[in-house]
Amino acid sequence: MEFLLVLLLVLVVTRLAGELFRRAKQAPLIGEVLAGIILGPAVLAWVNPDPATDLGAALGVVVTFGIVFLVLSAGLEVGTEGLRRALQDRMYIIAATEFVFPFGLGYALAQGLGMDFVGSLFLGTAMAVTALPVSIRILMDLHLLGTRLGRGIVTVAAANDVTAFALLGIVIALHASGGAGFPTTELARSVVEVLAFIGIIYCLGWLLRRAPRTPGARRYLASIVARLRTPEAGFAVVLIIALAIGVASETLGLHFAIGIFYAGVFLTRETLGEGPFIIVQTSVRSVSLGFLAPFFFAFVGLNVVLQTSNWFLVIVITAVAFVGKVAGGLIGGTMAGLRGRELAGLAVGLNARGMMELLLAEVGLTTGLIGADMYSAIVIMTLVTTLSTPLMLKAILKGQTIE
Repeated sequence: MEFLLVLLLVLVVTRLAGELFRRAKQAPLIGEVLAGIILGPAVLAWVNPDPATDLGAALGVVVTFGIVFLVLSAGLEVGTEGLRRALQDRMYIIAATEFVFPFGLGYALAQGLGMDFVGSLFLGTAMAVTALPVSIRILMDLHLLGTRLGRGIVTVAAANDVTAFALLGIVIALHASGGAGFPTTELARSVVEVLAFIGIIYCLGWLLRRAPRTPGARRYLASIVARLRTPEAGFAVVLIIALAIGVASETLGLHFAIGIFYAGVFLTRETLGEGPFIIVQTSVRSVSLGFLAPFFFAFVGLNVVLQTSNWFLVIVITAVAFVGKVAGGLIGGTMAGLRGRELAGLAVGLNARGMMELLLAEVGLTTGLIGADMYSAIVIMTLVTTLSTPLMLKAILKGQTIE
């Protein structure tokens, strides 16, 4: 009963807050995060998200489904054509600068703060993360997901998160070794896991594109879905494929959201069939934006801790986070040929951290890589970047037509 009551409370408050911000011509995401902050330990303490409690564990399950549907919806929207265009636009250059530049600044800051080598690597990794689910929701709210800018932000965020989680495994191994030597085995394992993930995605795309050699024949998957008798069969097939790739992604040490996003990319009108694809896309988007996504962003707010004994550290961490991502985006975007407001929008749009950053911070705290003050600073930085990104992106693109 307590879980259902909390579910009802969070849903009502987040929907009201999101509607208020929508009417104020701002991203509903901001209202949903603020609703979580108000309901959580930071203000009213009506909802406790601690995963050690039964309630917190149950809320975590709902949040997981929120991520699943949000990134799957984005994958379906972007599609293979969008991914191809992003590669043609040389977004891989931006992915490189958007990781290397903030990572370098984070590492340098950690060294200046007196952290050891492993702790510096961790902070650099944390600074380089771009939260894929948060970026997706911001772009959806601003109706930018299908644009070149939106495709670029999502593609770069996905690539950065793959790199960050692979590097996180190496950092944890270094910490566990106690400085006894460089974990060559762990490094090799991380490289193999990333290559294996790329191989899985490639094989998935190849399989889904398979079709009989008869001219004009439908893809095999589309034929299978068409033969199924129940109307919701296509929805079930999409979820099965997406969750399977998500499981494979986690097995390889990456976040499941990355795998589910790429699964959605290859589940297109051609591979599913026009009718089933439209039904699936509409259903996934409705479930995501109508229920699960607002809950996910409320959960981000619920986990915010505003108390800290070192506000100087908070300010420095937040400033370096902004400079690293924005400068990295400007450098990479310029090299990729972007100019003007589109270039500025890309740099700002990649600054949101969200749940990915909170996950890294939690790992850092529980493993002893960072202390309580650094943890609080990263959490507050996460809140500031998440809330400011849609505001800044909207201001930059005001009156601008993005295609």
